[in-house]
Amino acid sequence: MNYHLRRQGEDLGIFSLEELRRRRQAGELSGLEYVQGEGMKDWQPLDLVLRQGYRTVPPPVPASAARTGPSPVLIWTCIAGGVVLVLLFFAGFGLMISRLQRGIMPIINQMPGNAGLSQPNPQAVITASRSIVWTNTTQTFSDEQKRERKFRQRQWVEGYEKRGQRNPECDAEANLFIHTYVARNYGGPEATNAISLADESDNLANDPSCTDPLVLTVAADESLNQFDAIHRFQRALAAYPGSSHGAYPQLYATVRLADHLGEASDQAGALETSALQLLAKCFSDGSFTPGDQQEIADIFINGWGYDFFEQNAPSVCNIAHAAGPDYKWLALCLDGEHEIIEAWAARGGGYVNTVSTEGWQGFNSHLSSARGDFTAAWNLHPDWPLAPERMIYVSLGSDGLYEMRTWFDRTTLAQIDYARAWSDFRWGLRPRWYGNEKAMLGLGAAAVNTGRFDTDVPRKYMDCIYDVESEMGLPAGQHIYGRNDIWPNIKRMYDGYVSASSQPKDLNAWRTSYAVVAYFAHHYDVARSQLEAVDWKPAPENMKNWSIDLSLMPLEVAARTGSLGTKISAAELARDNDDDSMALKDYTALKDSPEADERTHEFIQCRLSELSAEEQLEEGNWIRLLPTRDDDPDWVFSFGKTHVLPDGAVEVESGPKGHMLFSRVRAGRNFEVRGQFELVHSANKNFQGGIVMGVPDFDGYNWYGFRLKRHGEEGDVACFAVGWSREQITRHLVLNNVTNSFDMTFEDGKVSATINGISVFDQADPPRSIRVPDNSFLIGLGAFNDSPDTVIRYRNIQLRKLQD
Repeated sequence: MNYHLRRQGEDLGIFSLEELRRRRQAGELSGLEYVQGEGMKDWQPLDLVLRQGYRTVPPPVPASAARTGPSPVLIWTCIAGGVVLVLLFFAGFGLMISRLQRGIMPIINQMPGNAGLSQPNPQAVITASRSIVWTNTTQTFSDEQKRERKFRQRQWVEGYEKRGQRNPECDAEANLFIHTYVARNYGGPEATNAISLADESDNLANDPSCTDPLVLTVAADESLNQFDAIHRFQRALAAYPGSSHGAYPQLYATVRLADHLGEASDQAGALETSALQLLAKCFSDGSFTPGDQQEIADIFINGWGYDFFEQNAPSVCNIAHAAGPDYKWLALCLDGEHEIIEAWAARGGGYVNTVSTEGWQGFNSHLSSARGDFTAAWNLHPDWPLAPERMIYVSLGSDGLYEMRTWFDRTTLAQIDYARAWSDFRWGLRPRWYGNEKAMLGLGAAAVNTGRFDTDVPRKYMDCIYDVESEMGLPAGQHIYGRNDIWPNIKRMYDGYVSASSQPKDLNAWRTSYAVVAYFAHHYDVARSQLEAVDWKPAPENMKNWSIDLSLMPLEVAARTGSLGTKISAAELARDNDDDSMALKDYTALKDSPEADERTHEFIQCRLSELSAEEQLEEGNWIRLLPTRDDDPDWVFSFGKTHVLPDGAVEVESGPKGHMLFSRVRAGRNFEVRGQFELVHSANKNFQGGIVMGVPDFDGYNWYGFRLKRHGEEGDVACFAVGWSREQITRHLVLNNVTNSFDMTFEDGKVSATINGISVFDQADPPRSIRVPDNSFLIGLGAFNDSPDTVIRYRNIQLRKLQD
């Protein structure tokens, strides 16, 4: 599996797990960086991923896209030509840059590529731009997913139906849960079931009649809370010996529990030994068959078993060889991957000039062995994509771009949209390796030219744009989509997917993404046409993970393309340049305009409310940080049920993920929040209340969470975290049972806070920096809750901006 790597908002590229581990061990990475991998819906701390691993799962909609495209939140931008010089010149003047950033975007969108990415390398451009190789018999992700689904159906669905305890009191619920689990991860009609896997995980795990270990394993896998996952895996492993289940689900539970506990756990050695025994048993008890070789290899090379494989590669390889000649392809692939691991271990993690002669000799020797193993595997099954794909990676470190392209073509001939082939080959096209900007975009154009809108291939043009953007980077929310050499291909790509989509859900998803990209490209007319096509109801999932809040985007597009479009654009330019007084004046003049249609009028009202509050903040005043009604248009209600009480307090009933709501008022980077919250109800006496800030999004990490929480295992604690992750700073204290007050300041990148008058943080450094556009934090309320029925009442929450 490959992972996008970010540190303090800077994109560092795409790396394999073994490369990330090698760099971590060498000290090149701190472990506090964030990564997002294929099948991962969010960013996670590097050390957490290295410790836990992640299973590969399909992406969110559009379902027609393969699972490996990066989330739009990952796409950063590059600055073209002379703009780079402008930004460098003003590098010491942050405020001026903040005011210029969005004002220059129309210029950036029209300029040619950045000179730093355009070093002459015509051969790389020719090599990258060649037509993609495929035939009528070439497989696709759909074929891969069917194969994966068949394997998981046998392991999980049939495993439960044939060997489960099938207690009548919970059998129907458990059966539906497992069917939906497989379908959501590997496709199938059951994926449309309305049930929440997280909710069902809790329901079944807490049902005393449900003791089947396979069901508990799936419940652990779908737990939102890590402590719950650990407990459920442990319960499952305790129950497997007395069951009739095969070795595979027990192997899965064993490896996943080890991932959650980490290598430092006192259980690590025993779990590792047990997992090796279970792996051998999988070959003897029918869990694995020769027809499963592709799935087994994918598990240990790209999926949830990679960490286990890396730590036990010789033993795993021996088990595969012992399985006999029917598993020769699998054994060769595992041998090859083992050689790659050994190659990088011999080389070490330092820069090129730090590698010893012996290190280079070991590196080249092991890569040569890997080349032999994977080539032999490819000769056995040239229609299976994994072996030729791994040769792309081997060639990256030894043979260069031409050889990489040869194996890339062999991979796409087997499966045109094999995700890792595209990501590894794209990595070789970066300037630091063998390519340049034209080569990166050339590959993307070739992808669009395939016309294979039944696959993820044309969409990979967006990945190529991301590669160009990430080589330079602009502030979050800015892109080069509108550049004259890029926009036509983007339009061709989206038009192709829109025309090819037959399912309403997929069509709405593509149109929503198209509207967002057109919005960033300043093609507001195109954005409007796509929003009109979905009746101005964009798909919620496709509006997320763009690094900025897009909740008002549809109204803004309507306003910019309506009869007041020119005046709206002028007001927005003033706002983007931080000239709030001018923007407020412009919008005040428009608020009663008879030319405004309904959406334009609503947008104007929202902007007036935001700008008025921001004006108060600029004057150093405290403002109320609570919605004024249940559907306050100035607030974004992400999840949890919110109700405004007659006295102005706000009660929030948590859902499975807790609660989150935030104001659209831009608070700036230095601010203070104070107030109190009361525990109204919690069945298990646990509770959490707190503040969210940045660009709050449960599935992202471009925000901070400040929480006061009482937890059964953690006790009473105040924490300041990146999102609601375990990358946090904490302080244990005694919280009150009902009412707790807080005062938190965030100033110059440091946090100070008092709880009930007691200092808990004093100019403390957050776990890491987050990247928020225009130095503007959005502030709101939120916390993750372990008891879904928790009700928190927020009272007297106030916000003020600290003056620079």
